[in-house]
Amino acid sequence: MAFKKLHRLDLEVMKVIWERGQATVSDVLDTINRKLAYTTVATTMKHLERKGFLTYKVDGRTFVYQPLIRETEVSQSMLSDLLERFFDNSAERLVNTLLETEQIDSVELDRLQQLINRYKEGDTNE
Repeated sequence: MAFKKLHRLDLEVMKVIWERGQATVSDVLDTINRKLAYTTVATTMKHLERKGFLTYKVDGRTFVYQPLIRETEVSQSMLSDLLERFFDNSAERLVNTLLETEQIDSVELDRLQQLINRYKEGDTNE
């Protein structure tokens, strides 16, 4: 998939729809943890539909939106873009920055080390 950028609200809306499998504007509005106008969410969802992230069906007078793109596709695309633009395609620089700027507890560090070890051994299945 070619890189497609999702802005903050776009991503919030998409996360609701990915989690639910499908959603109306009201569903998204009820789920998002901030005050937004109905028209703001409706406009955002219409833009996401035009950009190829969503499709919809009409149920009576209600538009029910469904994702056209999986969350993993978007997260991998956005991470690849971040890795290329900010870290010169260096996973080491990205991880080092993450470790320096985030409070990561020893349990999570152990899980990360296990993931690294699994990849080193060629076992990439969870």
